[in-house]
Amino acid sequence: MKKVLGMVLILITGLLIVGCDKTPEPTPTPPPTGSGSKPTDVTNVSTFWDKDGNGIPDWQEEEITLRYATWQYTNPDMVTIDVLLIDKFMEKYPNITVEMQIVGEDYDWDTLFIGLLEAGNLPDVFLVRRLESFLPFKILADITELFDNDPDTDYIFESVRNLGVYKNKRYSIPTFIYPYPWFVNLDLLDAAGINKPSYDWTLEQMEAIAQATTNPTKNEYGLVDASSYVRILPKGLKMKENLEEGSSWYAFSYDGDRFNFDDPVMQTGINRLMQGVEQGYIKRSFSAAELEEKYNDPAFVPTYGGKVAIWPEPTWSIKDHFDDFTFEWDAYPGPGGVTGGNTDIAGISALSKHKHAAYHLLKWMSFGEEGLLTRFELYKDFGDELYQQANNFPYPIVDYGIDGHGVNKVWSSIPYESVAPGFVSPQFIEGLRNGAIWANKETVGWDAVDEVIGPYLQEIYRGENTFAALKETIQQEADRALNNARRAMDEMLD
Repeated sequence: MKKVLGMVLILITGLLIVGCDKTPEPTPTPPPTGSGSKPTDVTNVSTFWDKDGNGIPDWQEEEITLRYATWQYTNPDMVTIDVLLIDKFMEKYPNITVEMQIVGEDYDWDTLFIGLLEAGNLPDVFLVRRLESFLPFKILADITELFDNDPDTDYIFESVRNLGVYKNKRYSIPTFIYPYPWFVNLDLLDAAGINKPSYDWTLEQMEAIAQATTNPTKNEYGLVDASSYVRILPKGLKMKENLEEGSSWYAFSYDGDRFNFDDPVMQTGINRLMQGVEQGYIKRSFSAAELEEKYNDPAFVPTYGGKVAIWPEPTWSIKDHFDDFTFEWDAYPGPGGVTGGNTDIAGISALSKHKHAAYHLLKWMSFGEEGLLTRFELYKDFGDELYQQANNFPYPIVDYGIDGHGVNKVWSSIPYESVAPGFVSPQFIEGLRNGAIWANKETVGWDAVDEVIGPYLQEIYRGENTFAALKETIQQEADRALNNARRAMDEMLD
């Protein structure tokens, strides 16, 4: 498991981006400070973790073997970030042996876990593809007490803190935020005589840039965007209207209890989208026929090919295309200070005999401060042998604040600046703190709502109907789908 590896993966490889070398150096800005500083000299161990009161957590006093599973690790020859982190975990806690358990790919995850449950062979700690797929089979332990007795959970962002909870019981914890940044083609802005925008840009500024950079004669578009006006931007609009209420929203107007498609900001978001489409500076998508007509290639990708000034796209989708860019570019937080994204979530087996140790392994692999610092150091120190997740741009779900030297150790350690400076700007990090999280992995009924209202949204996008005309129906269908999913889950859990 322990291997000597090479240079840094694409996250810190300058050859990754053709044209990014031209990006001007940003003015240094301090990392976020958070709401306070984490105590650095805590010596007392809670009696919850130390039943015998000897000052050593009980889970560190016995020989323990745990098994860990992720869909990133599918054969024993792979060297993933998880493999290296687990080596470091075992170095820190020599009483614990952690074995990587191969389960399979993410698309088979739920089915494979049912088989493991029947065989009594569940890993102790594992990623969760859908909470609602595991709950009926009692695969997941209730970890509410563990979470509540960990003071470090106070540092988790409010935008993700309550994810993984069902009926006031916590079954999983978000591991990382995988963001949905906005990418800006700075060459097209320069050609239009527009200065590079600041990272705290507003929705109005973004739309003005999109209008100014649209050039029909060159088939250049200001903004290509299929869904953020419905999924992400409404949260920023809601926060501007009512900060407290808006801050409680996730993506898609979900507030932790219901989807608010009947809120006026949803109407505003769709109206702005359709207005931009009508005026020609927003393009939702391209058909193969359009690509053939405009670019003489039905497989041409206008965003990657330098024909789009602004577009939002998740990091896991765009990561393998940065080296195709022949233009200067940067990554931005969502306009208005809200960035979209989703999380991975992880849980502990209901069958695990060592749940306290398993919790601390889960924490090390996700939001624990020392685990995060170790992870980012590994990103810097090791090379191509680090598989896939090393360039998915995971961001912490926590802010531990500044240390005694005024340094935010975790956030200042993120090694993505060599890809694009915007990835580590304080505004980008703040946008994740305010994130509009697509919480379908964690929320019972989310996928059902998305499926049932999708056809109505397509009617609107095609110009066959309006949101105003369909709003009441959309809300009713969303409520019905969500309530039905919850009712079905409750019946299975009884």
